[in-house]
Amino acid sequence: MYIREVSRCLPISRGTAQTALEYLEAKQVLRSVTKGRTRLFSLRVGDHARDFCTLAEVYRRICLREEEPFLAGVISRIVPHIEGSGAVFGSHAEGTADEESDLDLFVAGECRGEEIERIGKIYGLKIHLTVYPLKIFDRDLHTDPFLQEVLRNHVLIKGTEYFVEKAVG
Repeated sequence: MYIREVSRCLPISRGTAQTALEYLEAKQVLRSVTKGRTRLFSLRVGDHARDFCTLAEVYRRICLREEEPFLAGVISRIVPHIEGSGAVFGSHAEGTADEESDLDLFVAGECRGEEIERIGKIYGLKIHLTVYPLKIFDRDLHTDPFLQEVLRNHVLIKGTEYFVEKAVG
């Protein structure tokens, strides 16, 4: 990514984005290549970068719990019914949800969908559940448009290490 792309994706200035990217480069999480006057940053391959990504995913989950305690309670009841990786995506992951928003859930693996729907009804929350078998998730992660959208904006609620491993290699 270019510094400008990072500053557009996050609500930060270019200077702040550059400082953060250079920090991650110094920590051996990112590497950069300069082409003309532009620096292109990319994720390094390896355990160290993967651990940083896992840590970032856990932090996002903590933030969601703090910002939406009601939703956190619902999610804590849903998680035991997921076998594989689970993620919130859509408006709740973006931070734009309101009281009319449904809960968009993605599962890579298997889940007990009837139980998840029942939990949603108990709490008066419409749940939109999308499930991909692990084999299809693994095969299509970097080519499927829906999976690309989930990759761009999600909060992992279960199976963080597996998801990160598949996403960053």
